[in-house]
Amino acid sequence: MVQRLRITFARHNGVKYLAHLELMRMWERALRRAGWRPVYSQGFNPHPKINFAAALPVGVAGDAELMEVQLEIPRPVEQAAGELAAQLPSGFELRGVQEFPLDAPTLQRSLRAAEYVARCPQEVSEEQLHHQAERLLAAAQLIRERKKESKVQSYDLRPMIHVLEVNCDLAGYPVVRMTLRADAQGAGRPDEVLREMGIDPAGCDITRTQLLMSISWPLGATGAE
Repeated sequence: MVQRLRITFARHNGVKYLAHLELMRMWERALRRAGWRPVYSQGFNPHPKINFAAALPVGVAGDAELMEVQLEIPRPVEQAAGELAAQLPSGFELRGVQEFPLDAPTLQRSLRAAEYVARCPQEVSEEQLHHQAERLLAAAQLIRERKKESKVQSYDLRPMIHVLEVNCDLAGYPVVRMTLRADAQGAGRPDEVLREMGIDPAGCDITRTQLLMSISWPLGATGAE
């Protein structure tokens, strides 16, 4: 009987520059060391059936990332959490493991939005950020260009922005908090929002704090020890 497990994990700043392919390889090694037997795809190049809700942009940390894996041999959820937590390399942290029915909607189908926090340099004016946030929210359109392979495509950033707020943290750094659309029709990018606000995203510490899903059907759950 195949078991479907959903894993919530954090990717901290020390490993935020890993590309998605490197992340996949890390998880394959961690699952193997944990003694798990994932279901493999068919074809000439079989690989473990590992699915992520959304690829995390290079340079962005994540507090509650979501991935799923199918196992050939089911194991108790608490046992699985302990086995996997012990095998994650430095920079990664297991937040929890849940079991889901095989016929539940996929992560990609369930994903609706993502929340981000961008900590900006202290020299950036909080007042100016407030002004820019108000401008973006009041705009009917925010047409930007995005390069994809050799083509340049125009798109409207405004429908991608659900929430945009500015405040300061306890250390006095200006912080931009945003909830951006993330579904099959399109996904907003925090770096594009920051650029539209006149901020260089390379100078900001950006974290995806939460993925917002439309539905969840857990059979059982446990947090990491």
